[in-house]
Amino acid sequence: MLPLLPGCGGVDDASAQGQTQPQEKTGGGGQATTAPAPATSAPSPASEPASVSGVFRHPGLLVTEDDATRIRALIKAGQEPWTSWWNKLCAEPNASLTAKPNPQPAVYRADSTKYALYGDIWHAWTLVLRWKLSDQQDNRYADKAVEFLDAWANTLKEIGTVPPGSTAHDDHTFIILAGIQGHQLAQIGEILRTYSGWAPASLKRFQDMLLNVFAGISQSRLNNAPLGSHANWDMASLCGALSIGVFCDRPELYRLACDYYAGNNRGTLKMFGNGSIVHSVYFMHPGHFGQWEESGRDQGHSTLGMTLGGDLLEMAWNQGDDLYGLYNNRFLAAAEYVARSNLLDENGKTYPMPYVHEQDPSQPHTSLWTEVNQSFGGGPGSNRNAWEPIYNHYVNRMGLAAPNVSRIVKLVEPKYGGSSDDVWWPTLIHRRPDYAGPTKPPSGLTANLQGNRVVLSWWGSVGATSYAVKRASQANGPFNLLGTISASELLTYSDTPPNGVWFYQITAQGAGAASAGSNVARIAVAGEVRLSLPLNDPNGTSTVGALLTPAGTTTLVQGTLLDGATWGDGRVSDKAIAFDGQKAGLQLPSGVFSDLDDFSLSFWAYANGLHWDSCMFFAGQDGFSCMFIAPQSGSGVLRFGIFGAGGNDAQVVEAPWAMPIRRWVHVAVTLQGNTGRLYVDGTEVGKSDDIRLSPRHVGDQVTFLGRNWSHPSFNGRIQDFRVQAGALTAAEVAALAR
Repeated sequence: MLPLLPGCGGVDDASAQGQTQPQEKTGGGGQATTAPAPATSAPSPASEPASVSGVFRHPGLLVTEDDATRIRALIKAGQEPWTSWWNKLCAEPNASLTAKPNPQPAVYRADSTKYALYGDIWHAWTLVLRWKLSDQQDNRYADKAVEFLDAWANTLKEIGTVPPGSTAHDDHTFIILAGIQGHQLAQIGEILRTYSGWAPASLKRFQDMLLNVFAGISQSRLNNAPLGSHANWDMASLCGALSIGVFCDRPELYRLACDYYAGNNRGTLKMFGNGSIVHSVYFMHPGHFGQWEESGRDQGHSTLGMTLGGDLLEMAWNQGDDLYGLYNNRFLAAAEYVARSNLLDENGKTYPMPYVHEQDPSQPHTSLWTEVNQSFGGGPGSNRNAWEPIYNHYVNRMGLAAPNVSRIVKLVEPKYGGSSDDVWWPTLIHRRPDYAGPTKPPSGLTANLQGNRVVLSWWGSVGATSYAVKRASQANGPFNLLGTISASELLTYSDTPPNGVWFYQITAQGAGAASAGSNVARIAVAGEVRLSLPLNDPNGTSTVGALLTPAGTTTLVQGTLLDGATWGDGRVSDKAIAFDGQKAGLQLPSGVFSDLDDFSLSFWAYANGLHWDSCMFFAGQDGFSCMFIAPQSGSGVLRFGIFGAGGNDAQVVEAPWAMPIRRWVHVAVTLQGNTGRLYVDGTEVGKSDDIRLSPRHVGDQVTFLGRNWSHPSFNGRIQDFRVQAGALTAAEVAALAR
């Protein structure tokens, strides 16, 4: 039994190494089925999200009917910047009614055929907007757009990287082309489906072409997640699968994209690549500053991730699924980080950026990124208008402060010229009037224990000039002022309170600021028991333990015996969970480790024998991002490890020898700041001062005792499993081992 997250629309926003594999060049993936007729009705705004209902709103990708109505009214009123961008669109040669399509039977990324596809997408997209956004719609532009789509639907049969017979290297980048250009073609078709002059048979032929040529490639990518490539490979496939899923009324494609992005395994041991949000935002720095996976590579590729991410999240939003807010606005954390990486300070210098070292996934054995690469090696860098949907959702739609995104969107708008990676005219279609609602309370406050500090991070509000940081000894106050943080600074604060349980709240300051405060964050200094799971029932039946939630309430939780796990003799005339060295395991509920930096875990274990790839403990988002305790690792020693980008990224603490066998052994791990310690029978046997990751960075969707993701289980017994929020002292560990 594995955890099943809610549908994408319901995910709570508060809270093994793979390589790229060769794939077929044509659609594949079972996508040669006939496209259904377009839906004739759409759910109401209050209905279930499409990830749950499987019913789509049309048009419902980047431009909805409401969007088109709003934009037409703004243009008619002469409002800026919509009017200027509309005038540019109308004067654009791509809006010409004399243009002729240039369809190709096959498009390859390594030759000039791709430019025919790029150029015709730009023409058709400009033409369909010229029709849809004009106050008096001129159907000649819709007819011309139909001509382009019909030509490609009737001609294109294959996309690939290199043409047949070529000696050029096939780097499989056709996967990126399939996702990006498939997504762009779906945008055109989704708007054009509202034109009565597009014959149903022609619309269906275009849907079939997208399904047969493009969708299968994106689907195959997402069904076979590799970690040996960068986030943009996945982001392209996510956009392709989601957009074609909506346009072709294929809910399975749409759900695949939503689940993959969210890291939702839906009850299976599913792996997710670097486009999944938990992997693409590798590390959360203080102030909700999210280190983007490609930031160590260059900014051209990093900003492409923002382009594709903004498009993906906006399309899902228009179908009722809030991927924007997932995991406390985790994508906004990345956008603020990438935007800051591309901005200059008052002296014209790039900003210093916090960075936690990370493996280059394409060179996992040889390359370690140690800092942000603030060059633009893979694309237009700061000239890429990646920011409009991000800015307009978080700032203008939701009233959240995003200072770095807000700065960069205004800087790049005048320079924007479009590229094959981007959907053209982003300011025209995404820009919303400035947020004019009341200043909202700060939100998303988190408190994490790191060494002797409580580190606070929160989201600010449009209109606030500063924030008051407050602390109390009771959840309902009274709260006492600790300090004030300017709205122009990173929204984080470090406190060093005495030992005890403390409550924090942030209030906004400035004209019109809300009197209400943020959510209240609770934390215990220097720690408290998070989970106590005895696993010692004399009758050999109970796997129940007590879990203390981050909010301070206690609940009972129960582990689930898997694949032959049973009961054996315990330490003192009781029972313990017994694992068979094959598949047996005990699954624990998710969420035990989700907010932890400093932590401790301990248990008693009896090993009958050892195997190099078994685990006594495993917790992670999936097999690419997790922490574990191996009784005998590949190097032959007892090891605690944690990694966020596959096994080659592991940060470890090791004993000098393997786990002792044929006797009960107490094993414990503590992490305080960057220092990890490993204990056996109450004595420290290993230490590392370079543990940069912590449980909250790698997730804990799947937690096991006695097994790991996919290898044989531990051959032995375990009982008295404990998790501590905060690091136990050596004396406290020794006391547990008595």
